[in-house]
Amino acid sequence: MPKVIVQIYPSMGDYDQMREHRPIGRSAPVFHEVMHGLREIAMAMDDLGYWGLSHVEHHFHSEGMEVSPDPGLWNLYLGQATRRLRHGQLGYVLPNRDPIRLAEKIAMIDHMLEGRLFVGIARGYQKRWMDVLGQRLNVGATNRDDRAADERNKELYYEHYRIMKLAWEMDLLQYQSRHYEVPFPYEEGIPNWPPADALTRPYGAPGEVDDEGTLQGVSVVPKPYQDPHPPIFQPFSTSPMTVRWAATQGLIPITMFAPIILAKWYAELYQSTAAKSGFDFALGQNMGLLRGFSIHSSRIAAQEAMDRWEVLAWRDWYGSFGHLQGFKFPDEEGPVPLPGETVTERLTKVGLLIGGSVDDVKRDLEQQLATVPFEYLVWHLPYAAMPLGEALNQLELFATKVMPEFGFEPPDPPVVRQPAMKAGVR
Repeated sequence: MPKVIVQIYPSMGDYDQMREHRPIGRSAPVFHEVMHGLREIAMAMDDLGYWGLSHVEHHFHSEGMEVSPDPGLWNLYLGQATRRLRHGQLGYVLPNRDPIRLAEKIAMIDHMLEGRLFVGIARGYQKRWMDVLGQRLNVGATNRDDRAADERNKELYYEHYRIMKLAWEMDLLQYQSRHYEVPFPYEEGIPNWPPADALTRPYGAPGEVDDEGTLQGVSVVPKPYQDPHPPIFQPFSTSPMTVRWAATQGLIPITMFAPIILAKWYAELYQSTAAKSGFDFALGQNMGLLRGFSIHSSRIAAQEAMDRWEVLAWRDWYGSFGHLQGFKFPDEEGPVPLPGETVTERLTKVGLLIGGSVDDVKRDLEQQLATVPFEYLVWHLPYAAMPLGEALNQLELFATKVMPEFGFEPPDPPVVRQPAMKAGVR
């Protein structure tokens, strides 16, 4: 029973009409309109029984393609308007973020949404903002042409993930590496902590302060609402190395740039690798597949809609980064798309875009899920390149006409958790 997550970046509307607002991404009135439209989408998804809504982290998008510099704020804003819908990020970019500050922020949002939060973690591939925001850590974007730079990005990604998890799981965090120390400095600790006797020793974490009043670690507060932390996704897994690593950690990888035959190979790799790490997953369990949907009167009508609202991002944005090369069949050679082939035709051929009548969409989706019964289905929905009314219509059609056919799993009812202690709370 798959769980449906809708991934919205979001964009800033009809680009031909937006030229007068350059730079498009800085148009405050348009962003405000998009923000309220997203709220309507979240409330509709909540009523329709979708499992989750997610966003990406990207900065400096003057073009207005992915205006989401802080997906956690989207989660909090939209989560206040919903009751059951889960909210998350696919995902936060770890190498240039302080892992403890991110752990604190996620834990607070988890409480504010009362457990309706999931977390995604990513390495970051866009140099424009990764190189600027990562300069203090001397870390930039993933880089296939610079092995040393790519290895540093990877090293900090793994380490920041590890520190963030420890911050959630341990009452007293102590950590030392060549990049990060807790406390700082690690060997000496932090001496002469003024409230050591009055407060920290009797009320803080055991071992937090020693007999001389020196801090030996820190206690990252609050602890997440979910125990031990929200579910962690690894989007978008496009290499065997990433899939293997996610499997060793029990993370939930989302396959994106892959025909279904390649996605099946990733799923088999994940399952076998996870088993060696002690996880007993069925094929497709604890994994997700990203796809786009377009439900209209016919395949021709769906193709026209996808040409209007999908192609700009896939051809001019993702394509410029080389992502379309991932949509190549294993035995295929030459450019992608092939000569004489449109981007929409290529994406439909490999199964990333599924469009047509309700029956067409059901049949194509059934074929893919029969190949691998992925636990999560992530829908790339191009709002607000797609108008709000069209987005709401597509969401309703999918929820009422397609989801019942496959037994899609709605979110759990809200968790009602009584506080363990009410002393001092008015």
